[in-house]
Amino acid sequence: MPAAMRFAYAYRRPILVLVASLWLASLMMPALAAGGRTFDGLDILLRGWEGLSRGVPSWLANPLFVAAFAAALAKRVVAAALLATSSVALGATSFMTGELLARSNAFVPEIELRAGFYVWLAALIALCLHALTSAFVALRTRTRNERRRSSIPSGTSRD
Repeated sequence: MPAAMRFAYAYRRPILVLVASLWLASLMMPALAAGGRTFDGLDILLRGWEGLSRGVPSWLANPLFVAAFAAALAKRVVAAALLATSSVALGATSFMTGELLARSNAFVPEIELRAGFYVWLAALIALCLHALTSAFVALRTRTRNERRRSSIPSGTSRD
């Protein structure tokens, strides 16, 4: 087994534990302040879907994150990489929340992203980097194995 693959497998579980810990910690931290109120991550998780009707897709990063995490646990590295990348892309739209709300002609109070938001985004990015690295290692290993098999002349055996 190549060294890169051994590294990816050896640290897979600790990385996933770190990612889950970051995401869970973000739920308990203040994530957003708007209109004189502060919302923790759990509030945003439970009520963030309401922003979808106002053109704010950021909340969709959460179900994609959970699906990517499940795929990573199941060692479905390509699916995890695609889902995690989509999760980060949607999560990054949080930086445009004020502009997106203004487009829907909604009242837009001053929005301030707090520490919980950045911890949440760090969890999304960490899972994405892990999934992309794992997918790259798996693809590279598969490509090497296919090259070895194709270098054996047809009709001959390795034995």
